[in-house]
Amino acid sequence: MLEKDFYQIDVFTDTPLRGNPAAVVFDAEDIPAPVMQAIAREMNLSETVFVLAPSSPGADYRVRIFSPGSEFPFAGHPTLATAYAVLKRGGLFPEGRPPGVLRQECGIGIVPVRVEGPEPVLTMTQGRPEYHPAKVSRSLLADMLGCALDELAPGPIEVVSTGLPWLIGEVADRRVISSLKPDLGLIAKVCTDLVTPGITVFCENPEGSAARLRLRTFAPVVGVAEDPVCGSGNGCVAAYLARHRHGDRTSFAYTAEQGVEIGRHGLVHVAGTRAGETWSIEVGGTAVKVLEGRISF
Repeated sequence: MLEKDFYQIDVFTDTPLRGNPAAVVFDAEDIPAPVMQAIAREMNLSETVFVLAPSSPGADYRVRIFSPGSEFPFAGHPTLATAYAVLKRGGLFPEGRPPGVLRQECGIGIVPVRVEGPEPVLTMTQGRPEYHPAKVSRSLLADMLGCALDELAPGPIEVVSTGLPWLIGEVADRRVISSLKPDLGLIAKVCTDLVTPGITVFCENPEGSAARLRLRTFAPVVGVAEDPVCGSGNGCVAAYLARHRHGDRTSFAYTAEQGVEIGRHGLVHVAGTRAGETWSIEVGGTAVKVLEGRISF
């Protein structure tokens, strides 16, 4: 029997039991991949992360990320959860030398995570945005989300990736996004065909709101009905906006909120910077440890 230490971290919040939880299992070199998948099912969170020694000389550590249903090459909130867990556990860096940047190795390469402040704000640079057409009509999208056709915003429907692809759609306003009745079976069918874990949908908040956008993410393809606060989904929405709203700009920044409808409110800090025709997307927030223990298997 093996035993491993783990933390459970709530991300995109500094308040326990809000934001998005992820389990982080340490010293995972001797855990086979099928057992990692079984542990992720046991944890029953949107993602469980396994920390390993790096295989690249440019990395501080390496991770493997599993949903209850499959392994991901990259995911947003588990990246920040792991960075926070590694810092809290200690031992990775010499005493007295808090790192300004953690370099996390994962399936898409090395993802830098900037660390700022004593109770840190953690900010990751996601992968280079990629855009793919989605053969999803507006009427089909409305059926997937459980809303009326005229409750959709007029923007394009697209698959976007900043490391993990999501189907991206926009609805008219906050009332609509809060009243969605998603057809998870239909979402799973359409998104399986698109080779995405699910859909991230967003709306603009009213002027004067604390957050510019509100998001929801539904990922039934990988066994997650609704992801509370999705870091990769927020990155993909930022890349979508960079292409369709901010083409005449070289930078932008805003705050988004997610998880409101399921009692897990979180805040996400998002920024985009353009060099030539290429956008770099950053997604960040705070985190808090809510659970520490050992798993036996």
